[in-house]
Amino acid sequence: MVEKNINALIVKFLSYKRSLGYVYDTQERYLKHYQKHMEKNFPCLLIPDKVSTDSFLNLFQGQSGGLYNIMASLREFSRYLLQIGYSEVYIIPPKQSPKLHPEPPFFFSEKEISLFFQTCDLFAKERSISPIRSLAIPAEFKLLYCCGLRPKEARELLVKNVHITEKYIDIMQSKGPKSRRIYIHDELVSFLLLYNRAMNEFLPDRIYFFPKDTKKPYSKGAIYYNFALIWRRAFPDWQNKLPRLYDFRHHFAWANINQWAREKTDINIMLPYLMRYMGHNCIKHTLYYFRFVPDFYSDYKNLSQKLNDLLPEVPYE
Repeated sequence: MVEKNINALIVKFLSYKRSLGYVYDTQERYLKHYQKHMEKNFPCLLIPDKVSTDSFLNLFQGQSGGLYNIMASLREFSRYLLQIGYSEVYIIPPKQSPKLHPEPPFFFSEKEISLFFQTCDLFAKERSISPIRSLAIPAEFKLLYCCGLRPKEARELLVKNVHITEKYIDIMQSKGPKSRRIYIHDELVSFLLLYNRAMNEFLPDRIYFFPKDTKKPYSKGAIYYNFALIWRRAFPDWQNKLPRLYDFRHHFAWANINQWAREKTDINIMLPYLMRYMGHNCIKHTLYYFRFVPDFYSDYKNLSQKLNDLLPEVPYE
């Protein structure tokens, strides 16, 4: 059956992707935005062509991250249309996507980590304005720090996927149809049991583990706002650029690798475990999070010196 409008094609595409196990919520937002642009500016056009596509992409010039994701969604949509028989569809060339330059991570010191979570504990006791927020937000930050999750993974974590007494959490379909199970240590188990008991007094039938209300989690913007709020409370004289919530994930990766190096544990053996825990497909993606930081310089020097001793000196002639 030939569809008569762009909306019907997008609906079929999303249904197809979800039948394969993909969540595709973010991509749906991009495609719905594209649909509105098409209906307003190209009402007679059924499938993407170069002119309409370039017109839409021009709205996002200067936003490299957003533009990259939008182009990826549109390219996948066009490939689907080609597969079902729309041979004239325009597909964005692969090399047209902007090259992303990730922002360098912020390296938390132990003192900064300690003070931040002390401030989180104080925030958790502020029940007068919003008892749910004061409980959920600090607990979510602590889980991010302890387990190196992506912020979205913690924000959208369902109650049914948190098995506290069994000491594990199921992360479902974080990137594509991939899911994983992560195990948590006893200290975090004790904390989550107390948090869950307190939250159940307010929202016993909640869907999300860190809820805004019974049926919804906090938005991405709300989580980042509260992170900045607590950070500024912890460091009122802070003049530098604020850390990002995602930097907890960087911290988790390099802190583990640095600790293994100090303990003389074989990092090559441990990396596959870290890779699976963080939800990566290959070790290269895990190593992306590793950076040498000042705390590790002395250990790295000692390790490299031992390797240097294995190399014979070369005489000068």
